[in-house]
Amino acid sequence: MITIDSLRVRLGGRTVLDGVTMHLPQNAVHGLVGINGAGKTTLMNTLYGFVAPAGGSITLDGHPLRRRDIAYLESVNSFYPGMTGRDYLDLVAHYHPSFDPAPCIRRFRLPLDTPIENCSEGTRRKLALTAVLMQRKRLVLLDEPFNGLDIESLYVAQQLILALGSEGRTVLVSSHVLATIEPLCDDLYLMDGGCIRRRYDRTEFRRAEREIEETFRRRYALGNPEN
Repeated sequence: MITIDSLRVRLGGRTVLDGVTMHLPQNAVHGLVGINGAGKTTLMNTLYGFVAPAGGSITLDGHPLRRRDIAYLESVNSFYPGMTGRDYLDLVAHYHPSFDPAPCIRRFRLPLDTPIENCSEGTRRKLALTAVLMQRKRLVLLDEPFNGLDIESLYVAQQLILALGSEGRTVLVSSHVLATIEPLCDDLYLMDGGCIRRRYDRTEFRRAEREIEETFRRRYALGNPEN
């Protein structure tokens, strides 16, 4: 169980996460939805340790969460210049000996010997997904994982994420597009203004759609679509 209790983060002199509390059991996929600027990426960065909290706690089974227990897909792809896909996956395998990219290579049909800078944005995203999904980590963080994917690749990625949730992992996946993550999730958290506004279990997903749409409409009507 991942427990986030009263988490507070301040950046640039302002509070960007305020009292975030979540309970994320293992063997499940948890969704985090909100408009750009709601605080989703800041929460992911804080869980991974990129950002230090000003208050609250993050624990795994009652002990402080450690980075070595986490696989994190950031919202923006990042690769070393001159690397091929094979170079990149070999580098990941060097640091994570249990890493096995074969299922993703096959299902995504990855072009391993093409320089990454010559690949499409979708192929780069599939490489990044492979690097994260095939690690044997207890917590998997996926920030906007479907950016740049075509319909076929989106379906493959969804199936791979579902498999993680049935393997004893805890998966937290964020998106500003509810439809892409709803089929995966055991529950959904609505984030807005740096706070968790509501949790929905699977029986409440139809209600979640209405309330999330209303939140999006209200926030954008106020002219606040910034990230």
